[in-house]
Amino acid sequence: MRPEYIVVHTAAFNGNNCDRDMIDRWHKDRNWSGIGYHFVILNDKHRSKSDGTVELGRASNKAGAHALGLNSRSLGVCCIGHGDINDFTPAQYESLYQLVKQLMSEFSIPVNKVIGHRELNLLADNEVISSRYRTSKSCPGHKVDMDFIREQLSSVAINTEVESSEVSAESRLAMTNAIAVLQQHRAQFPNAQDELDEFIHHPEIIAITQ
Repeated sequence: MRPEYIVVHTAAFNGNNCDRDMIDRWHKDRNWSGIGYHFVILNDKHRSKSDGTVELGRASNKAGAHALGLNSRSLGVCCIGHGDINDFTPAQYESLYQLVKQLMSEFSIPVNKVIGHRELNLLADNEVISSRYRTSKSCPGHKVDMDFIREQLSSVAINTEVESSEVSAESRLAMTNAIAVLQQHRAQFPNAQDELDEFIHHPEIIAITQ
């Protein structure tokens, strides 16, 4: 899959200890293969995990199950919490901006294609997707301003580039070469290929190898 969009979601759950594993169970209960989001960003209601922690869902090269009508063309990022009740936490926003900027850079996705789930209706209005994929959901929530998020993503571009440039050219080359060797020999470990893909598409690895 080569994503064209990044879709921001809320978990629509205001309880405690919600994380990637809990969502994975929810989605398997629907007879899905597993979690439909590609990334999950935790909030401040988890007992043992930090506010703003980014967890991996589906591998970025696999179609998700998060935005009907756009699943084969988008990456799904779910922020834990209920966006109709509370806005994302400051730590969630910090992680969201960093993650999305890295994904935008890796996949050449412009900021106007970073959308909230509810904005699928705008795509339907413009005939980008079929009108049958319109949604009644407010996701990522009434408290979440997608225009503000896009403004912030545009303004943090310089900071992201400065942070990623701190890694030496030698380290970037070494990491890139190591990944190339793993990819070349991936057939030798068929049971670990999903984990390899998750590693390669992790935001920190993307930032080092760009």
